[in-house]
Amino acid sequence: MDKIEVYCLNYNNPERNKSMTERFERLDISCNFYHGVGKDDQRFEQIPINEPYSIMYGHLDMIYHFYHHTDKPYGIFCEDDILIHKDFKQYLPKIMDDFQTLNLDVLLLGYLVTCNINHEMNLKVNNENNEDFSYKYYNVSNDIWGAQMYILSRENAKRLLDKYAIGYLEQVIQDSSLTPFSADHSITKDGKRALLYPLLVIEDGMKNYDHFGQKFFHYQCYINNYVEGSHI
Repeated sequence: MDKIEVYCLNYNNPERNKSMTERFERLDISCNFYHGVGKDDQRFEQIPINEPYSIMYGHLDMIYHFYHHTDKPYGIFCEDDILIHKDFKQYLPKIMDDFQTLNLDVLLLGYLVTCNINHEMNLKVNNENNEDFSYKYYNVSNDIWGAQMYILSRENAKRLLDKYAIGYLEQVIQDSSLTPFSADHSITKDGKRALLYPLLVIEDGMKNYDHFGQKFFHYQCYINNYVEGSHI
């Protein structure tokens, strides 16, 4: 863990902060909690706030802290409504070695998927792992969503900040053809990208959604990927 800094986005939710703090303590992982971005943030003085914008700025602020206030080569960033595999810390050294070998910019450890990913899908395996490692790496298709947890290289962190942190939202408002100002449209899909499967991190299935389709989709993601006794 000496090469990795870990961050969790937690906006105005003490209950989730408590549960995530306990989760990382059980994993013996030190995590930086970020309080998020509210309507009083100066970046919303001229722009009406909405949830995707707030979340995106929250992710960018965590990335900013990682890049400007640490000298670590890699950052792990997550949201606060997740369950994490109990052996996460033990798997991480192998994953980081593969991250370097594959020369990745971003690796998704947690995302939204309702079906099993396999070799026959339109997601090609990036490389073959050692036989004793049960996880595989696949390319990230444009219909994979979610920024539940991901790894960034230091170099990619700077590229993302240069591209999205200042002025990009204003450009999007003027030009809807640009990549939306949303974490799982941009941060998780910018640069050389891959996902890890099976998932090491899943949504906890506790969040309520007003839209029935969203509620059903997120619940199916949870049901399809939850393994009793494996996630904490």
